[in-house]
Amino acid sequence: MPKRIEPDLSTRPAYATDSALAAHFGVNRATIWNWLKVNRFPKPIKLSPQMTRWKWSDVTEWEAAQRTAA
Repeated sequence: MPKRIEPDLSTRPAYATDSALAAHFGVNRATIWNWLKVNRFPKPIKLSPQMTRWKWSDVTEWEAAQRTAA
């Protein structure tokens, strides 16, 4: 897994874009969508027809599970 960038949790919004997730994991946006496609990433939430976001709490939970599985 790529090197993680620790975000400042006090200023992090409740939802993340694919760009924010890509920056967090040090990958490109397509990788986030590929992880989702193969069921290896939390499901996003559709806030509107053109706005898809992930709950940071879901991502944090998933990330912790990946660490314990390794």
